[in-house]
Amino acid sequence: MKARRVVITGLGILAPNGNGKDAYWDALIKGRSGIKKIASFDSSPFSTQIAGEVKDFNPCDYFDSKLVKRSGRFTHFGVAASKMAVSDSRIDLSTENRDRCGVCFGTTIGAENDIYESQHRRFLELGPKAVNRFTAPEFTPHVATGYICSELKITGPNSTLSSGCSTGLEVINWGFKMVRRGEVDVAVVGSSDAPIFPFAMSTFCALGILSKRNEAPEKASRPYDKGRDGMVISEGGAAVVIEELNHALERGATIYAEIVSYASTCDAQDVVRVDLSGQALVSAIEQALTFGKMRREEIDYICAHGNAIPSYDVSETNAFKTFFQKHAYKIPVSSIKSMTGQAYAAGGGFQVVATSLCLKNGFVTPTINLEMPDPLCDLDYVPLHSRRFPMGTALINSHSVGGTHAVLVLRKYSQE
Repeated sequence: MKARRVVITGLGILAPNGNGKDAYWDALIKGRSGIKKIASFDSSPFSTQIAGEVKDFNPCDYFDSKLVKRSGRFTHFGVAASKMAVSDSRIDLSTENRDRCGVCFGTTIGAENDIYESQHRRFLELGPKAVNRFTAPEFTPHVATGYICSELKITGPNSTLSSGCSTGLEVINWGFKMVRRGEVDVAVVGSSDAPIFPFAMSTFCALGILSKRNEAPEKASRPYDKGRDGMVISEGGAAVVIEELNHALERGATIYAEIVSYASTCDAQDVVRVDLSGQALVSAIEQALTFGKMRREEIDYICAHGNAIPSYDVSETNAFKTFFQKHAYKIPVSSIKSMTGQAYAAGGGFQVVATSLCLKNGFVTPTINLEMPDPLCDLDYVPLHSRRFPMGTALINSHSVGGTHAVLVLRKYSQE
């Protein structure tokens, strides 16, 4: 039996530099950063006082106010991004067999911050009877998936994944496999995180991985730049609608990209430190291209993890050079985290939405703030400005704490 082709037909996004695909794409192409001084709490005691917060977002525009009040910010991002993606796809779920539709959402932190922290504080100060009765379900990671199924009335397979910063690609793979195997015709998949809270920021600061460029927030995230001093934390949500190709064509859907393959591997060396050789990423790229029956020369563009942690950037560069060899110097590579920051689980989703739009529009997004390249990061990292570059195939990679590497390959849709 010939494998079913799988395509992306809807995009939803809430990012620090733009809500909705149009605003987000405009910001990316113009190199506009969403990194600012933290506005949601007093960050003055912290060594890092900047982050990528989602702005001008009212969850009540997407969600009943009573549910908004009791649920966490990561859930709000998830529901909103999913509804955006469904709306953008123009799919009428009321005419679909909802048992043949699936949902998979992912998160790294969930509602450990706004729900758990606030209720734990009430418990410590006022005792057990002060804890809200909805606390138990609301800070579990799966609650966002549950709300999305409920809001969209999707009754088919559903799951929640948590693979650190690789989660945003992992959920795409869930939908890809479910549709490809014929278990569902439509999948709404995505990821969200809301880690900008005092305790979470304390842990990131203690680990020493955040940039301290507090006086120049928009210049702080500097992947591959010689002067980079760490990543910038951010928040948000992203979702896509995935469909079987004929299902999409029959209803006249816009196709942003075709999903070709996915693979993941692990350094298996250390939970925090990265293997500078990049060998695990090399293996993941090789597996993804083998599954997709592709040659390395077919990769036209790489949307890289590029989180601006010095060792991570070097490891990634080494992996690209090892696998692609001479071709590595011909491939435009860029990091949108220079503009969005690192939104953990949502970060991979940001990349998928961006890359889908790159394929559709024939542009490569820039790596802003790359003013003086690190000599160890000597590839074409598309510095400062976007570039018109019609492409056929793009590779996305992400890296999670624990050593996980994920690789997703997308292709511009063709009837062939």
